[in-house]
Amino acid sequence: MTKKKECQYNCPDELVVERSIRDILATIGIPDTDAETMATPLRVAKAWTEMLRGYEEPDFTATSFPTKFKGMVVRKGIPFTSLCAHHMIPYSGTVDIGIIYNSRKLGISKIIRLIQWKCARLSSQEELTEELVDMFNKIIKPKGVMIIMSAFHGCEACRGVKVGNVPTITSWFSGVFKDTAPRAEFMTLISR
Repeated sequence: MTKKKECQYNCPDELVVERSIRDILATIGIPDTDAETMATPLRVAKAWTEMLRGYEEPDFTATSFPTKFKGMVVRKGIPFTSLCAHHMIPYSGTVDIGIIYNSRKLGISKIIRLIQWKCARLSSQEELTEELVDMFNKIIKPKGVMIIMSAFHGCEACRGVKVGNVPTITSWFSGVFKDTAPRAEFMTLISR
């Protein structure tokens, strides 16, 4: 039997969250008496706990290794989902990342895990793009990092303007990617 990991941010018990969700639904007039909605508050509590796991310490180690590799490592099309900080409605898309290592490299699966962990928070895409670059800079101190995020925002599709399928694309870079040649190489590689 595995012991439940302690929450770093004093996470509320799922039953407390469930009661709060039940109160919200009752306040807006949604009954929890039919088979479809009876367990909704608990399902929402569990879903939010999972979707906001990025506030916890990661359940993996960002293992790095010495490297002499001087080229660019590119991972493209990494899927992610985050929750809009303004409406708590999911937005999803992909991340393309280019890294030029200095003396340490990450295990390639850790690149994906770190991105998905960092995205599991309340966020805005613009700031999240910068935060991802900063995260990789802190962990491995590379020569440079470049990130491009493309996402569809649920809050835009289901409320307000009610238009979906319009991607938002953001980019941010650091270090050697400030030079035109590495940026151009990255763009060529992700378009392959």
